[in-house]
Amino acid sequence: MNSNYYKQIDETVFEETLNNGLKIVVIPKKGFYKTFVTYTTQFGSLDNTFKPHGQDEFVTVPDGVAHFLEHKLFEKEEGDIFTSFAEHDAQVNAFTTFDRTSYLFSATDKVNDNILRLLKMIESPYFTEKTVEKEKGIIAEEIKMYKEQPNYKLMFQTLAALYHHHPVQIDIAGSVESIYKITADDLYLSYETFYHPANMVVIVVGDVDPEETIQLIRNHEDKREMEEMPPITRKRVDEPESVCQHYVETKMDIVQEKTMIAFKFKPNTISDDVRVKKDIEMMIALDLIFGEQTEFYQTLLEKGVLDDTFGYQFANEMTYSYLLFAVTTDEHQTFVDAIKSELSKFIKEGFDEADLHRVRKQTLGEMISSLNSPEYIANQYTKFYFEGVELFNIINILETITVESVRETLESLINFDHVVESRLVRLND
Repeated sequence: MNSNYYKQIDETVFEETLNNGLKIVVIPKKGFYKTFVTYTTQFGSLDNTFKPHGQDEFVTVPDGVAHFLEHKLFEKEEGDIFTSFAEHDAQVNAFTTFDRTSYLFSATDKVNDNILRLLKMIESPYFTEKTVEKEKGIIAEEIKMYKEQPNYKLMFQTLAALYHHHPVQIDIAGSVESIYKITADDLYLSYETFYHPANMVVIVVGDVDPEETIQLIRNHEDKREMEEMPPITRKRVDEPESVCQHYVETKMDIVQEKTMIAFKFKPNTISDDVRVKKDIEMMIALDLIFGEQTEFYQTLLEKGVLDDTFGYQFANEMTYSYLLFAVTTDEHQTFVDAIKSELSKFIKEGFDEADLHRVRKQTLGEMISSLNSPEYIANQYTKFYFEGVELFNIINILETITVESVRETLESLINFDHVVESRLVRLND
């Protein structure tokens, strides 16, 4: 068991990688009432084409398998596992993203019992054609419900315009058509490939004894007698730099129009530390340009061009990278022109040192404040773990950011030729 102490925030992280490759991270929080535990695999909706262990050829499973598998692992031959957690003072849940699936629980008591319950649940798959068929109907209704939501439609309409081939444009849950193609064999194949301990991490945050917790998991995993596996081979996506469509719109029965402008960036070929630094620099730049305290925001708010639905999202992953701006507005062109103009201005003129210091200090303060939440720590630690960076090292990265590096990152990413304008307009327009 290794430990790292972070003096600036007075946090200690205990880690161990077991013989089967499973990574365990324990972050003790003395005196905390609640403990939060996650068990996560690096398997998300993007991972639909891969080489199963011991095979030389790629296989492709239907879209939505990762999300479908998440649902099915809660169901066992003896019944639904949710009740078992509730009876032992724990709340259990799970979620699937583009790149990972995470199972989690929070508990105020019987933490060790619930850790073992979570491990056994995930490590004991039970799928039959009958139960798989039953689940299809449930997930199909979930997909149909999301498709009726304007924000959902706008988001995936935009991603489909940004990307020619990349699966990031496909709903994490798949489509109604794709999930009806899923078989129990698809689930078992995906499970055996991506749910190997070496592709997973357990994170425990709360008032626990690190050595006791790690020993508990170690003893459990030793009984499985699994060896570490070779790296998983995922098929590389051949995605052009250009966008698929520069303009796209859909008519919907809505009261006010919705607009999204999106910038497509090249896939990353840089180291994990540099990529995460650029991620932080870009978010700082966006706060300095478009935050609620800026002239841009206040001016357009007063003119009624934007409202409190205005927001932006920067995704900076290894195989895809994009920036989105969204708002509910009837002033589509004014909004789009203002976004482009403001980005151009700051690329040319750069940023003020005092403003950067303020935002950097605010970011650090928000992060330190969030360390009072075991849920935040566990989820964020997981996210950065799969990105190759430890969460608490973000503080050191923040200190290296300068006005020059923020401007350079903004300039290096923004390409006004790779832009999508996406709209939802009223049916009668």
